[in-house]
Amino acid sequence: MNIAVISIGNEVVKGRTVDSNSAEISSFLTSNGFNVAYHIACKDETDEICKSLKFLLDEVDVIITTGGLGPTMDDISIESISKCLRLPLEMNPHAVDILKTKYLSLKLELTEERLKMAKMPLGAEIIENKGGTAPGMFLKYDGKIIFSVPGVPREMRSMLPQILLNMGVSKKAYMSKEIRVNGIMESAIAPLIKEVFDVMNNGINIKSHPESFEFNNPVLIIEFYGYGNSQDDIENRINSTYKEFSQRVKNKFSLSI
Repeated sequence: MNIAVISIGNEVVKGRTVDSNSAEISSFLTSNGFNVAYHIACKDETDEICKSLKFLLDEVDVIITTGGLGPTMDDISIESISKCLRLPLEMNPHAVDILKTKYLSLKLELTEERLKMAKMPLGAEIIENKGGTAPGMFLKYDGKIIFSVPGVPREMRSMLPQILLNMGVSKKAYMSKEIRVNGIMESAIAPLIKEVFDVMNNGINIKSHPESFEFNNPVLIIEFYGYGNSQDDIENRINSTYKEFSQRVKNKFSLSI
């Protein structure tokens, strides 16, 4: 199952807000055995949202949008998805009830702007927002799944377990293992990484992450990661790849890791 994340907001595209949501969503889903294939950021404009959505509907099985679910005039994510898919936009009774309860508990009026957050495409279900107000959305469309969650990180985060519940359990297990290598430049260790990858040929990816300047006391984090049919399967393949890599580092650089 391939997944994409669309981060919606002018503040994200212009760099005012760092898109930590895409990273957190992806990390959560990857650790649960799913494959995230794309991140896209787009403006709060219906045409841009629709272009992103249409492209990804041809590429992935699940799309998660983040941002644009609030009560302000630029919060148009749900409306834009509805227009793009040509689905009628309607008041979701469950969402209305939740908003009524939340605002009445604060002795606040359910204004038109607040009620706007209850509008969903026909056939959509809501995802309760346990960290805030605006409900999220869960929609099945043409064999694909679309989720929409708020842009506020704590609110987005509160919906991740519900997204996972609606997606179901992945058939794959994911694992990542990292080691720290001091004193070897990335350009020097690159051929060795390729050697191990080619020799093992077992589906385990090896990635170097520099943590210092290349020419001055180089420090690398070497990551071994991949998916398996079970936790034991992926763990065995990662450990055998790590062992092979460690031995080759020792032989070539006289360095034990």
